[in-house]
Amino acid sequence: MPTYCPLVGRTTEISPTPYGRDGYRIVQCQETGFVFLENPPDYEAVRDDFPWEQTIVAERSRRRRAEPLVSRLSDAIKTVRRWIAPRRNYAFTLASQCVAKHAAGQPLRLLDVGCGSGNLAVDCCQRFAGAGRDAVPVGLELSPALAHTAAGRFAPWGGDVIAAPAVEGLRQVENASVDVALLISFIEHDQRPLELLRALRPKLAAGGAVVVKAPNFASLNRRLRGNRWCGFRFPDHVNYFTPETLARLAHEAGYSVDRGRRADRPLLGDNLYAVLRPLVALSART
Repeated sequence: MPTYCPLVGRTTEISPTPYGRDGYRIVQCQETGFVFLENPPDYEAVRDDFPWEQTIVAERSRRRRAEPLVSRLSDAIKTVRRWIAPRRNYAFTLASQCVAKHAAGQPLRLLDVGCGSGNLAVDCCQRFAGAGRDAVPVGLELSPALAHTAAGRFAPWGGDVIAAPAVEGLRQVENASVDVALLISFIEHDQRPLELLRALRPKLAAGGAVVVKAPNFASLNRRLRGNRWCGFRFPDHVNYFTPETLARLAHEAGYSVDRGRRADRPLLGDNLYAVLRPLVALSART
């Protein structure tokens, strides 16, 4: 059955998968192998009926009811990880590597797509400041409540937040102004990932990069847990990437995968990280 595939931005043949819940259907593109939600809610419904700050609480409650022992074990593991590495911020680690060669005297412009309440971007700015670098955060956020909170947190750093869907919000971002764009736990939420990356590319300054974190559909945990995998969140998560399909998306949008090492997708983890950089030949023509 032909359906619009968000990875390539056109209609392709799809196959059903055994995954889904509450009427939400996950399918797989026969051409690319990409797995995605066939019937996601539109942006207005996400903003008004399924805001992230509410759905994440509801999903945690559902999991605790469905699998109380697994939920308690998961919470315990997270507590141990925070105890072992209380200051861990892998997104910052990758972001700092991306700008290591940037001129030290120039403030860095940090774009956080789907910034939520602003915690991640502020933490990155604080870490850059600790390393002797100034950073200015700019956020894109669909939820009006979260955007308002983030704007207050960004103001002391000279930053601001655009309250809009990501692709529309990018139109308000100056071209060639972004040193690092963070797509941390976001690209799996956006119904137009190809349009998003294409719209983001001209916003990147020379040497700019995109740091991505997303649930890893190819993870061992997903294979073992099946439909109970924590990466499945309905209707929030609409895209389910593997390292291969994320690389295909990057290519379709005019990027190369600058970094996507085995260490960036831990064997027992549920997520993958990657660094994307615009292809020089494509950038020169735009």
